[in-house]
Amino acid sequence: MPEVQTPVLSKPPSKWRHRLFYSLLSLVVSLLAVEIFVRTAWPVHGCVLGLHGEYLHAPIPNSSTVQFMEPTLASGGIVVRVNSHGMLGPEPDAGRKRPRVMVFGDSFVMSENEPYAKTFAAQLGKQWEGRIEVLSAGVTGYGPDQTLLRMGEFLPRYEPDGVVLVLCGYNDLGDPIRNHLVHLDKEGELIFSKAGVRAEERDWFEENLADSKRWGLDRLWRAHREVTGWQVATRGNTATMADYLRAHREDHLAHTEMGETAAIGLLRDVYDADVALKPEWPSSRYKVRLMEAILKEIASLCRSASIPLIAVVVPGGPDMDPESWLKVDTKHYPDYKRDTLSNQIAGASGRAGIQTLNLFSTFDGVARDVDLYVGPVDPHWNANGMGLGAESCAQFLVGNRDWPFLN
Repeated sequence: MPEVQTPVLSKPPSKWRHRLFYSLLSLVVSLLAVEIFVRTAWPVHGCVLGLHGEYLHAPIPNSSTVQFMEPTLASGGIVVRVNSHGMLGPEPDAGRKRPRVMVFGDSFVMSENEPYAKTFAAQLGKQWEGRIEVLSAGVTGYGPDQTLLRMGEFLPRYEPDGVVLVLCGYNDLGDPIRNHLVHLDKEGELIFSKAGVRAEERDWFEENLADSKRWGLDRLWRAHREVTGWQVATRGNTATMADYLRAHREDHLAHTEMGETAAIGLLRDVYDADVALKPEWPSSRYKVRLMEAILKEIASLCRSASIPLIAVVVPGGPDMDPESWLKVDTKHYPDYKRDTLSNQIAGASGRAGIQTLNLFSTFDGVARDVDLYVGPVDPHWNANGMGLGAESCAQFLVGNRDWPFLN
């Protein structure tokens, strides 16, 4: 009789191995969930702006970040999303079933300080009850020179039925001086130049992009450390008007005489104190002439494409916001007038042949009763200001023969 062999049973896995496996699995799933959450829903330490060979910097398509407006993670922050076309807001309509208006400008248009639905472009679309597609093509940090170059690319591509150009009565006159992309020749004509960025600017953009590629948990931790360590400002900007004036003299010298070709302060807001306080200075007069030349080029670009154009001039916080900490002592600067910057830009726009809406008077009529700015150290308009600007812009265009598709 053959010998019966008893099968050898393998030992069941020990409990600690089960626990280790499921613990590791839970950890992997948790890390994956954090990664998906940070990449899609709450992209802290994201990067929406990168260097650009022609415009110096530009939005990164399909990018996102979180802009914190308060020193706490609990505030949720504002999620800023750039679509696949490098613009804020939803994707452009497929098939062009509605008339299209494009809005260009700087951070007053990109408006990272408010959710997209409250931005100027979005509220302008609401004024037209959704009958008009409004594309938000503004870029934080842009001067009118960069906007001109961006329009040269975007107008043929998106063929808008109208263009709204938002001009900022705070630093738009000085941005082209610091960018070195355009100059005036001896006859006052606009000439284009090849400019780059300073090493410290390049390092900042590259580091910001690298940070956006870190693991989600690392980005969450870094955001927590930065936001919780955020020191709330308790007093005004330590820079004095004398500091601003000295900087503007140096910028003007570098731009007009020293042949500087490396841009500085791409994302820095610098109040145009020379134009506001010392309008007779060479730097002030040059800025206004350069602005006019840029706007003439923008007007020509739109005219050649048969696209109607209007400009909307928005006053900056220091000249309008009662809560702004950046104030002008009129005893030291008797030539200062609160509407100088807005009027200088509006005047240059009018001379360039552009229909222009200057919002200074409209804002001045309500600024002491309605909060229109982020303030007190942030000069940008808030949702209220953008809503009033959108309403005023829509009214300005009522019955305009150049914009028949609105009526």
